[in-house]
Amino acid sequence: MRGLCIFLILISIVGCGSSSVTPQPKGPDILTNFTGCAVGAFVNGMGNISDFQTMIGKNLAVILWYVHWQDPFPTADADTVYNNGSVPLITWEPWITHELGTLEAIAAGSYESYVTQFIQDAKDWGGPVLLRFAHEMNGNWYPWDGYHNGATLEAATKYKNAWIYIYNVKQQLNADNVYLVWTPNNTNLPAESWNEIANYYPGDQYVDWVGMDGYNWGYGNWQEFDAVFSSIYQALIQLTNKPIMVGEFASAEQGGSKSSWIIDAMAKLQSSYQNVKIFCWFNINKERDWRANSSSTSEAAFRQGLQDDYFLDTIRE
Repeated sequence: MRGLCIFLILISIVGCGSSSVTPQPKGPDILTNFTGCAVGAFVNGMGNISDFQTMIGKNLAVILWYVHWQDPFPTADADTVYNNGSVPLITWEPWITHELGTLEAIAAGSYESYVTQFIQDAKDWGGPVLLRFAHEMNGNWYPWDGYHNGATLEAATKYKNAWIYIYNVKQQLNADNVYLVWTPNNTNLPAESWNEIANYYPGDQYVDWVGMDGYNWGYGNWQEFDAVFSSIYQALIQLTNKPIMVGEFASAEQGGSKSSWIIDAMAKLQSSYQNVKIFCWFNINKERDWRANSSSTSEAAFRQGLQDDYFLDTIRE
């Protein structure tokens, strides 16, 4: 709690001496050299955290959610996550329209007051924050992706300029508790040379973590975990030695065995993807029923797969 006077019996003696609000330190810092893989999820609302953890039989080390551009830093939600023993993973989405273009406007400082306030508030909150700015930039479904910003190599440069602007604000504010996570999609859409993920990478000096998002869409396009992630994982470890997370992943039910897919995914994360330090399951019935409990067999497989100590329920000491 912040700035609260402790009304105990002593209040009659010492009173409440100050009305100033002083945030309590959240610490300690997030680690990047831990052994194993931290368990995370998007649970579609802070009120669902407890039920999801009960279902999987494990605490969530990381909790993912989404914040639209020009919304303030979500202090109350971050408190909820922190009080659960977890680290916030905030996907910061610039759903904006500007005459300069989405990416050019950000890079030019057109939203400077908002960006500065958001990151300052994240710093003042005090705990570790994983901030996933403008994810899946190599897709074709967001106003910040390369496809919607010219569909040329110049579009990737525009993205890098916007990213570097955000990172520089973080550095200028000394917001050392904020970790920017650069997260491409597992496939390039469109699959053209200008849209390769390396073209969007701003450089190690501007990135704290890297991520990768991918799904087994099922139906007529069933893909095992390796088919979803092997290519992009290899590309990332050749691109950088930054810690890696799976920012979003899940499997459909139709088209194969989701329970077998989950067991295989957990095994592969241990054996073949050891640079992945965090994963976040996308637990919602949306384009597909991505939920871990979309069936009783999938729920049992998810719970079983996480029981190995390799999967961590905290990355905070």
